[in-house]
Amino acid sequence: MSIPPLQEAINVLQWIAKNQRPIQIGLAVGGVILVIILLAFLPASVIQSSIRLSTPFVLGSLAALLASRAGVLNLAIEGKMLLGAFIAVVAVYRPGLPPGEPSIDPLWGVLAASLSGGVLGIIFAVLYLRIRINLIILALALNLFVAEGTVYFMRVWFNSFGTLADPSINGLPTIEIPIIDDVPVIGSLLSGYNIIVYLGWVLVFVIWLIMYRTRFGRHIRAVGENKEAAESVGINVTRVQIFALTISGMLAGMAGAFLSLGVLSQFLENMTAGRGWIALTVAIFALNRPLPAFLTSLFFGLAEALALYMGRLDNVPIPPNLLQMFPQVATLGALILVALRIRGSEIIKRQTFAREFGKEIDNLKRTVVGNNDRAEQTAGD
Repeated sequence: MSIPPLQEAINVLQWIAKNQRPIQIGLAVGGVILVIILLAFLPASVIQSSIRLSTPFVLGSLAALLASRAGVLNLAIEGKMLLGAFIAVVAVYRPGLPPGEPSIDPLWGVLAASLSGGVLGIIFAVLYLRIRINLIILALALNLFVAEGTVYFMRVWFNSFGTLADPSINGLPTIEIPIIDDVPVIGSLLSGYNIIVYLGWVLVFVIWLIMYRTRFGRHIRAVGENKEAAESVGINVTRVQIFALTISGMLAGMAGAFLSLGVLSQFLENMTAGRGWIALTVAIFALNRPLPAFLTSLFFGLAEALALYMGRLDNVPIPPNLLQMFPQVATLGALILVALRIRGSEIIKRQTFAREFGKEIDNLKRTVVGNNDRAEQTAGD
């Protein structure tokens, strides 16, 4: 198979960039058809799992897009999620609880996880915005510090290796919605999740409302699009970015609490397993918009649920380790689509600029020639 010429590749990129809206509609229609097929052939438990497992991606992508809209690429979401998962368990951990003594409400663990993520977000913001540490180095350092720090403190404080679990750790209870729960099919899909799942759905609307219907949201978008212009109209750029990174950290911490208290009721070493990076990819693929990020998160949740479901089947010839790569493969595909889209847009912009610049040059040439002709005619007279 021969490699297509460069011009053909450019034509493909141009077509993708020019037909972004039809492509988006086609993907949406294809997604709806895929969901209908899955509802018809897959067990309801798989669909429920995909909705539940999409929650870390929903919250993580909201955290990423909020920071990106403020002009900061939040590469430390993975570490904030892992810290939130650890702090959530530590907050409700009561070893040797006497009989009859009530356990700590897991909601306190969720609150502690969100606060820890917010604190780490403030630290990240100060080190990057005030001290001017390189963003990539800072994010990688924080991620490694949290990954190794949770292992260290788990061993020193609790004498645990790899897993922090105890009967005193209560997971988040599921919530049955009375009216919706009785509706066939829909009831089983929308009811029976814990509070963080429903909070994630609500926060999608809240973040959208803040970004596009409030003054502060306009400030965030203005800072992300052009810092100098935002400063010229009196917006405190640093303050806006610090606040955005703080809220971003709180969302990431809540996503971590879901993993430890909403799924397992325990903490596992490196239990985020790259979900923070996938959430960042979700935000990039959704172009930092809340609703597309939510829908994309559902797709990644479905990929993870399918990997778990097919791994339990006996007659599937695919190795389990290969099935576990589904979310990562989906992530790579999403990044390729985003790169093609951006590249196509850049080519169109350059060609448009060249065309308009060429027109201006032609007009200038005609003006100069006309002036010379008039000058020669005047001299002849």
